[in-house]
Amino acid sequence: MKNLVDIHNERCIGCTRCMRSCPMEAIRIVDNKAQLFKERCIYCGNCIIECHKNAYKVYSDSFANLSKYKINVAILPIAIYGLLNNKDDLGGISATLKDYGFDEVVELSGIYSFMVDQILDYIKNDDKTYILTHCPSVTRLVTKKYPQLLHHLLPFSPPFEIAGKVYRRFFSEKYNLQEDEIGISYISECLSNFIVIKENKDKIAIDQVFLLSDLIRNISYKKIDEVKAVKKGVYFAKVGAFKYVSNNRDILAVDGIRNVDTVLEHIDIRKIKNVRLVEAYSCTGGCVGGTFMQENPFVAKWRVNEFINELDDDVTFDINIEPIDYYAGEFESEEGVLTLSNDFREAIKKMKRINEILAILPNIDCCACGSPSCRAFAEDVVKGLKTIEDCRMRKGGT
Repeated sequence: MKNLVDIHNERCIGCTRCMRSCPMEAIRIVDNKAQLFKERCIYCGNCIIECHKNAYKVYSDSFANLSKYKINVAILPIAIYGLLNNKDDLGGISATLKDYGFDEVVELSGIYSFMVDQILDYIKNDDKTYILTHCPSVTRLVTKKYPQLLHHLLPFSPPFEIAGKVYRRFFSEKYNLQEDEIGISYISECLSNFIVIKENKDKIAIDQVFLLSDLIRNISYKKIDEVKAVKKGVYFAKVGAFKYVSNNRDILAVDGIRNVDTVLEHIDIRKIKNVRLVEAYSCTGGCVGGTFMQENPFVAKWRVNEFINELDDDVTFDINIEPIDYYAGEFESEEGVLTLSNDFREAIKKMKRINEILAILPNIDCCACGSPSCRAFAEDVVKGLKTIEDCRMRKGGT
């Protein structure tokens, strides 16, 4: 099985762009080629966006897999509204996907609209600061770097997974078929959603996942089908939607994974107070800034606003959604927390050695050693991945 994210060595020139853009310091340059350390990666997609040589490759599923199912349903991402010029364009996208072999095409605005009330009802039970779980990269960041904040994560599934459960049941009843005869595919706008589906196919309600960027180039925007969108839900294509649609002042919206990291740190040290919900997205601008959008996020946000102005307020989402469809339970740390050692005393020793090495480094974060920062280099030395001689800027002895 291929890695979910591959690096083409023949394209990689070791320029350090991807390494410097990674918020988790999950990339190193070894022998002038980038190497990805999966245990640190949160799949935010910054490396793919920053690589000007297109060295990063992501493998989506094959359309041949659609033949396994009697009925195939494509779920469009909420970010799709950042690509549309008007309401008619949505029907053109639906028709194009049907040419690929899908029988039904649905979108997520109804799911997002429904979840607003469920989330508001949940967070009113106490005074805790909750973190929205729409973005899997944010959830991974909490899991790996801030496990002490796991109980702040809302216990709800991401919208695409809720949609998978709801639409599988709906179309199985519509076509009088067994649920396993319905194929559910998600058209992913970002690496984060793509990876979480790929890694969890045995326990998630999505059967296939395709890259939005692979489909955009062949999309016809000529209106053929009619697809209705729920206005309240469309706002969630961009950051800040929750505060707008709920009219709550105690909601903090943050986008960009480094900004999210800072906010999480502030929550951890209790520097942020009187905030009930943090609406956090890894990508700039929210979902419209997704890895596979191929559109400037600010232009996409403008298009979302223009699209919303065309929508009628009376369109509602009438498909039944049960608590079992969206309630995921409390989050647990399934992935390794980033630690120097599982033994506390050993971790303290390593931290002391890291600080000793850091004291003799130039601390200019030049990346010439192949590590993203001097501190990361010191950690690599302690872990045995590098030697102190690999620092090209250091003067004097150890």
